[in-house]
Amino acid sequence: MGLEEARSNRLTRSTAEGAALVRAAGALIGDPMLRGPDHLAGALIGPGLHAAALIKVPLVRRIVPAVIDRVIPGAVWFEVARTRGMDAMLLEELAAGAEQLIVLGAGLDSRPYRLADELRCATVYEVDHPTTAAYKRERVRAVVGDPPPNVRYVTVDFDHDDLAAALGTSGFDPRTRAVVIWSGVAPYLDDGAVAATLDWFAGLAPTSAIVFDYCWKEMVDGRLDDLYGARALRRRVAAQGEPLRSGIPRGRAREFLARHGLELVDDIGVEEATERYLTGSDGRPAARLWEFGGVVRARVPEAGRRRSSLP
Repeated sequence: MGLEEARSNRLTRSTAEGAALVRAAGALIGDPMLRGPDHLAGALIGPGLHAAALIKVPLVRRIVPAVIDRVIPGAVWFEVARTRGMDAMLLEELAAGAEQLIVLGAGLDSRPYRLADELRCATVYEVDHPTTAAYKRERVRAVVGDPPPNVRYVTVDFDHDDLAAALGTSGFDPRTRAVVIWSGVAPYLDDGAVAATLDWFAGLAPTSAIVFDYCWKEMVDGRLDDLYGARALRRRVAAQGEPLRSGIPRGRAREFLARHGLELVDDIGVEEATERYLTGSDGRPAARLWEFGGVVRARVPEAGRRRSSLP
């Protein structure tokens, strides 16, 4: 293994653990009305001498949410809202008839395990880079034992491999209704990679849904650094070697998705996210979360309603 490959492998693992750390911090919030739902996130982080492992130290873990909020203001609350929102939309899609779940860029996402009962009638495809996928399987074995029989691991080097082909060899049926969860990935890909993923999704069965988060393009470009948490996030992820690369222009999600032949179902911004997912037991909203993006749910139109892509 060359030095560059080793560095890339360390980066993919640390990125997965960093995201899990923020989810684990959200699960430590005292108020049950605000607490993040990912109770497995901390356990899935591997032991060792790295920052994310601090969540495993009993006397230290209680201060982790405050430390993260100081370093990247709003990050923990955004992650709580994102996780809750994506969970809710996933369950709605399953109830409406989705039979397949693709967790795209799965990292240490715990949904196939903490929502195992709800997913028992669906086939779950965890898709990620081979290095991250191998580490994920190791951590799953350590935390939950054998994965549920409906979970399939799909390894894809997104720079070189064909996603559709990789899924096909694992049994995925593009003619059967599916839901895609794409959490914490799109802003770190370039515009071409995001477009290619959405174009692939648009070819799936009608009524299939994709749920993903995004940043405003104006924030990614540095034009909105005055928004809460924007400057801190941009600087932090760039310093870690994973800069923000793409975004959706503010207020243009519907048009953006229509270019790929998709219909917008939900576009949840800061106000709606706070109202839905961050109101405490006392009826008050939680502390502030990021103000420069949102979570969207888009759908492949039903047969006969497909629209051609916009120029």
